[in-house]
Amino acid sequence: MFNDKLTARLFAGFGIFIFIVVAVRLFDLQVIDGERYSSFVNSQINARLSVSKNRGYIYDRDGGVVARNKSTASLYAFRKNIDNYNKFIKDLAGYGITLSQKTKNALAKTDSFTWVARGVDLDKAEKMVGRIKGLEYFKEEARFYPQGSMMANLIGFTGVDNQGRSGIEYALDKELSGKKVTVASLRDSRGRLILFDDKSDVLKSDTEVYLTVSSRIQSAAEYLLRQGAMKFGAKDGSVIAMDIRTGDIILAASVQSFDPHSYYRYPKSAWKNHPFSYVYEPGSIFKTVAFSYLSETGRLNKARLVDTGKKISIGGYTYSDTKNYGVLTVDEVYTHSSNIGTATLMKDERNADFYSFLKKAGFGSKTGIYGLGEESGVLKDASQWSRTSRTSIAIGYEVMVTPLQMARFYAAVANGGIMVKPRIISRMVKNGKVTVPETSEERIMSSETAEYILGLMQKTVEDGTGVNARTRLTKVAGKTGTASIYDNKLKAYSKRNYSASFAGVFPAEDPKIAMVVVYESPTSSIYGGSTAANVFRQIAEFVSTEFRYIEPDLRVAYADK
Repeated sequence: MFNDKLTARLFAGFGIFIFIVVAVRLFDLQVIDGERYSSFVNSQINARLSVSKNRGYIYDRDGGVVARNKSTASLYAFRKNIDNYNKFIKDLAGYGITLSQKTKNALAKTDSFTWVARGVDLDKAEKMVGRIKGLEYFKEEARFYPQGSMMANLIGFTGVDNQGRSGIEYALDKELSGKKVTVASLRDSRGRLILFDDKSDVLKSDTEVYLTVSSRIQSAAEYLLRQGAMKFGAKDGSVIAMDIRTGDIILAASVQSFDPHSYYRYPKSAWKNHPFSYVYEPGSIFKTVAFSYLSETGRLNKARLVDTGKKISIGGYTYSDTKNYGVLTVDEVYTHSSNIGTATLMKDERNADFYSFLKKAGFGSKTGIYGLGEESGVLKDASQWSRTSRTSIAIGYEVMVTPLQMARFYAAVANGGIMVKPRIISRMVKNGKVTVPETSEERIMSSETAEYILGLMQKTVEDGTGVNARTRLTKVAGKTGTASIYDNKLKAYSKRNYSASFAGVFPAEDPKIAMVVVYESPTSSIYGGSTAANVFRQIAEFVSTEFRYIEPDLRVAYADK
């Protein structure tokens, strides 16, 4: 019995001893050396990486993919794993990867997780990791644009983090952005890397955005616009066309463009979406607005004769024409684009009345188009107008517009006086739910005024300043425009740089499409009738072929010439 009691006490004492030892050790680990071990654990957990997966796809009018995702590699490193720092940098350069000074400093001075390069081809990354000690890669998603630079100014691009940086990618970044995935990277006690990587292939996104623009039509428009820019020596320019009844933008091209896969190699000016963001004084294409106003007031005497043989001075400014037209009818003032005649017709009008019409027509305000950024233009309040403002605005000066705004106004003329809100996004599908952007329309002039103005535009193309816009396939109605560009350095209008434009609709007798072509600083000719009108004709012919707006009798008549 004594032996049993002794044994029990020995076991109890041993248990108490073990408990004390464990307690002391825990106290040592958690209190005395807690900070040191916490630091050690943190050194094992190198980073928690947040990456984007399954960004939404973008499709064109015909259902073709214009922006999707692809698997790519992002290279990274830990300084501790790099044996020879200088060799590491040199080896990267051998594969065309040059590190920024910030990245070099991070690799040289710290042992934290450091991105080396993003969006690297997977095969290339595999080779590099196998040959450069200390280099690792993480598989993620990057944006891919199957059409390359085509439509780049519209679609825009994403940055290395797959977030929208310009164009539709930026405007709809919230809607397009995929799921955020957090991935932890660890190292074991021997410094070996443990990365919880998603090795799955790219999955199709739950979000789909469909454009109103057709890649086929857009491609032709871009080609013809840029060919024209080279021919006429233009610095920049754009073309935009919209369906007059639905507001659908069917094409929107800029002279300058870029490759969205390497956007950083281009100046920011090349990223610009010219049809939506170019703000300029439109010149004589704005006379259509002035004549619409004059007709709408009911004070326009269409039987009146206007003497344009002598220059006219208003508020100290003298209005002149490119040639002496002599006495003109009201219609001829428009078709011959007489500045003197237009100023004469507008000189007795009230500023407040004209301003009210301009605001109703949408000038000085954004169109509200969904899915893209735009400029509002400039229209000073009537209270700030000078003695020359009313007549100057009537001929396209002292007012700043965008090509989009002008296309919308011409569409309203062709649509019987009803202005429709433009749209570039036809629908968006997210998790099976279809969303269609809101549309709106507003009558800005009577159908009688719209019909009269459309007739003037037809006459302008038939035997006025717009004859170069006549096509072999369909009748065109429109107006030419030329405006001197204000030089901010000289504080005066340039005598060398002009904007040349043509705005019109087709088919003229049953309009479907409104379109505006603008060239900035052409050198072969400053006139819209000699430059923009020619390109308008070419693009109108292509669109008419695509949409079957062909008039056989007209084609035969022109073929005989």
